[in-house]
Amino acid sequence: MDNYNNQYNQQPQQTYQPQQPVGAQYQQPYQQQPYVESYDPTKEVLSVGSYIGMFILSAIPIVNIICWIVWLVSSNTNKNKKNYVIASIVFYVICIILSTVITAILASAGVLAGLNY
Repeated sequence: MDNYNNQYNQQPQQTYQPQQPVGAQYQQPYQQQPYVESYDPTKEVLSVGSYIGMFILSAIPIVNIICWIVWLVSSNTNKNKKNYVIASIVFYVICIILSTVITAILASAGVLAGLNY
């Protein structure tokens, strides 16, 4: 009789089986790795001392041309320094053109003024 009571008094043991659709598999969702830029020394910000050094080297007549050529040609030159050199060259070209035009105007005015006397 014990066997009979045990048979009916026992709770049926159920295990939890999650239902999944046919063909579905449990996978981690794809997560893209964050992009980390590699270290590039040419993108660093120049210090005030570097700018002062560039101004001083750019003020020396023959040295400035040599430094500018070296800074423009070198592949490991800082981008700020290259932009400074390009801006300096553009500025000097504009100054040379303006001084030539002004000199030509003043010279022609002086020649024309001399003809009246």
